[in-house]
Amino acid sequence: MFRGILLASTCVPALIAAPVSAQEGAGAEIAQAADRAAAPAEPQEGAAIVVTGSRAIRDGSQAPTPVTVISSDALTKAQPGLIAEGLNQLPAFRGSTRPTGGFTAATGPGTGSYLNLRNLGTQRTLVLVDGRRAAPSARDGSTDINLLPEPLIKRVDVVTGGASAAYGSDAVAGVVNFVLDTRFTGLKATLQSGISGRGDVPTYKASLTAGHSFAERRGRIVASASYYDAGGLQSVAERSWGRRATGFLSNPAVPGQLIFRDDLRASTAAPGGLILSGPLAMQQFAPDGTLVPFSRGTLQSGLIQVGGDGAQVFSNLSAAIRTQSYFAHGEFDVTPTLTLFGEGSLALARNHYNQVQQFNLGGFNGFTIYSGNAFLDPSVQQVLTATNTPAFAMGRLNFDFGDPANATAKARTMDFKAGFRFTGPSDLLVEGYYGHSKNRTKIRTDNNVVLERLYAAADAVRDPASGQIVCRVSLTNPGLYPGCVPLNLFGQGAPSQEAIDYVEGTAAYRTDFTQDVADISVRARPFSTWAGEVSLAAGGQYRRIELDQVSDDIGPSVNDATGIRGFPAAYLNQPGGYLLTNVFPVSGGYHLWELFAEAAVPLARDLPFLHALDLNAAVRYTDYSTSGGVTTWKAGLVWEPVSGVRLRGTVSRDIRAPNVPELFAGTFRTPAR
Repeated sequence: MFRGILLASTCVPALIAAPVSAQEGAGAEIAQAADRAAAPAEPQEGAAIVVTGSRAIRDGSQAPTPVTVISSDALTKAQPGLIAEGLNQLPAFRGSTRPTGGFTAATGPGTGSYLNLRNLGTQRTLVLVDGRRAAPSARDGSTDINLLPEPLIKRVDVVTGGASAAYGSDAVAGVVNFVLDTRFTGLKATLQSGISGRGDVPTYKASLTAGHSFAERRGRIVASASYYDAGGLQSVAERSWGRRATGFLSNPAVPGQLIFRDDLRASTAAPGGLILSGPLAMQQFAPDGTLVPFSRGTLQSGLIQVGGDGAQVFSNLSAAIRTQSYFAHGEFDVTPTLTLFGEGSLALARNHYNQVQQFNLGGFNGFTIYSGNAFLDPSVQQVLTATNTPAFAMGRLNFDFGDPANATAKARTMDFKAGFRFTGPSDLLVEGYYGHSKNRTKIRTDNNVVLERLYAAADAVRDPASGQIVCRVSLTNPGLYPGCVPLNLFGQGAPSQEAIDYVEGTAAYRTDFTQDVADISVRARPFSTWAGEVSLAAGGQYRRIELDQVSDDIGPSVNDATGIRGFPAAYLNQPGGYLLTNVFPVSGGYHLWELFAEAAVPLARDLPFLHALDLNAAVRYTDYSTSGGVTTWKAGLVWEPVSGVRLRGTVSRDIRAPNVPELFAGTFRTPAR
């Protein structure tokens, strides 16, 4: 929501008086309503043709699978920030991630605009740029569309089913094709800024695009650069509705029923520590280390209560993001029928957001405090001694550890493509290209907690020889946890900075994702039947994908917790040494080759009670180096009983093979949010 928007745009016409060519006619520039088919006009002579719904059918409105076409202008009007935000207004994309969204994940920040068509998963949505595979920008092979050359995007074509046979075996949910204006001539610049209605979260967006033709318009070159910066909100407490802490909890009076309440709080943790067992249960530690009663509020259900003294944790509201995108495309008409092209892009992204406050919840990863802990108040120790209580359970929200755990991701994506386009008689079109792309992402989670260090430091005793407070493991297992600093957990503000520095660390990992693609396709209308022209398409593709992921030593380590009393069973002998972002090394890849064929055959025209009947069918064979061969197919009919009334249906078989992390990542561990 923007309170003020400054938008400046200039466009300088090309010095050479030439019309700007388009890849489709003017009709394709009109945004259609979601789930309606678009009917672009006939393209200008010599213009490239990109139809997402079919490789054989030139007019997407004639395909049995509806194609939604949205112009970039319509998307910008719907959401002036990023084109991805405009797409997210369509119901088909409601499951997509927002660029400023952030969440705690085992593999770090979940920010970026990853399209999730029909909410079937980003890994089942195929993203194309001008009909060619987009460069992946995440380790699962999905593409952050914020990194595409937005100033050159003319329109977006979306098909929501039956696309695997035509465009690739991983297009289970459908295909999203971004059509670029690679024949733009002139110069245009855009500067935009905005701010939220609360006067915070400023955004800045700038772009510069230039295009020029040469050699009597046989050659064309276009380049674009864009920059986007959005400030973040690191806590929902920045909004009044967030401070109300409204949410669902189970109704203890009616099993299986959820109720909606304000002021939800943790029922098993307090900022200074909440005793959960033994004779002192349901008392909390005051800042001076003494005990005071704990108010349980008006309603308790599991780990949640309404009101009272329980701790409240406010999650991240909006991530801070910064992206830069650079793109260049050049092409040259070697002959009137043969065009060569090359293009390259570089995209940089930085995302930062708070993950979660360091936590130790009773019933999950809380502390076990043993009688004799050197930091216990004497009055508390006296009760433990008098009642012969060996230990008690304690839950704590560690606000005094400083800033919450926060994640920063830096990504660099490079993509290079070169290819050709040949036209001939009978609407013959032969296209081929080779593409190489590489993404490197570095992610770190600061203010993270190292589990073995935390629980070793929590068990503090006095050294009989020196009388100093030390970690118990320093006496029982000397040298096993070097530098252990005892941690005072009794009362908010009790932990020393030295102890906090010991128990916290930084989880870090890096991924390198590489994709190589070689693709060729042929399309023509070689003959006609009495009902009309028959369109045929065929082609093949080779693709190789590799992932190399490396992490620090602590993330993949196993928590054997030797010598540590009270180490939670949830972590014991399990991999994952951090509280958050435990990522394991991955190295692997696969390659595949595909062959496809598609036909659009008119079956009948202008018969009584049958205005038109058309068949569209496609088949694709894919051979994976990891799992062997598989066949996908589709068959669809378009029936017009009378002019202006069209009925269509498609039956298809669509599949997706596992991506590299699914094949080779093995185990990872992260606690629940």
